[in-house]
This record gives sequence, structure tokens and C-alpha cells, in this order.
Amino acid sequence: MAALESLLCNSCGAPLKVPSSANYVKCNHCHTQLAVHRESGVSFTEAIDKLNQTTENLSEQVSRLAAQQELADLDRNWDRRRQDLMISDQDGRKRVPNSMSSTIGGIIVVCFGGFWTIMAFGITSNSPFGGAGLFPVFGLLFMAFGVFGIIHTNAKAAEYQRAETSYKRQRAKLKRKSSGSTDEYDSIDIDP
Repeated sequence: MAALESLLCNSCGAPLKVPSSANYVKCNHCHTQLAVHRESGVSFTEAIDKLNQTTENLSEQVSRLAAQQELADLDRNWDRRRQDLMISDQDGRKRVPNSMSSTIGGIIVVCFGGFWTIMAFGITSNSPFGGAGLFPVFGLLFMAFGVFGIIHTNAKAAEYQRAETSYKRQRAKLKRKSSGSTDEYDSIDIDP
């Protein structure tokens, strides 16, 4: 027969006689489920529902910390991706690609190229060397450069917009997760 230990119920304080091999008992007075802990020659009881609550709280905190770490990683990755997607101006400063400004700039270059071509044909048509020469070709090159600039920058702007939208969605989801909110209708925080 196993030896009995004298313990107190952690919930109501009632005396308990517990077999020395038992890890779990139920208090006969308050009917609380108890875990028996034995540490360094000391034995005591703890209510299992409190253990479960503590475990749940710790699990929630770990989940929030993991989500906060994911959020920080996402922000760092977006900063790197954002730098890759930005375009450099003539001074070497990076800026977000903007389809409106690139379209306006491209149209100006195309118009200049058209004006150059017309003027060059007008000037060189009476040339004693025959033919229009190379000057009108420069105007055509300006026009091609302008069209290429519009297409290229608009593609970069669209790619930037898609990446930013994806980042903001992921960030809002992780932010809700890190704050412990599970409401799918929470407002989306779009500011990084």
C-alpha cells in the first residue's frame, strides 16, 4: 500500500490525504481537480483550471509575440522590396514610380521628338546633299525613347502598387493577430 501525504487543497484549504504516487486528485470538499506538485522535498496542490488558464494565457502571449516578430520581419522585407521597386531620378534620389508623371513626361518627349522630326525634314528637304539626312532620325529616336519611358515606368508603377497592396493586406492581418483580435471586420491599418 502506498504511503499517504498530508496536503491542503489549493482551492478551499481543506486537508487532503493523498497517495505519494498520485499526480492528480479531487478535493472531497470543493470538488476541485488538483495537480500534485513535488519539488525539493515540498509537496503542494494547484487547481488544474488555474493551470489551464495560465497555459492558455502563455500560449496567447507566445502567439502575439510570434505575430509581432512576423510583423517586424514583414516591415523589414517591405523596406528592402520598396527600395528595389523605386526608380532613381537624374540626381540619384529614389522615388516611388508614378504613372501620371511618367505619362506626362513621356508625352512631352514624344511631342518634342515629333516637332524635331518635322523641323528637321523641313530644314533638310532642300539640302544640297540630297535626302533628309540624319537629323530627322534623332526626332524618331526621341519619340521611341518617350514611348519606351511611358511603358516602362507605368509597368514599374503597377508592380509597385501590387506589391504595396499585398504588403498592406499582410500587415493588417498580422497586426490583428498580434493584438489578439479575431474580428475579420477590424479596420485595416494601411500606414506602415
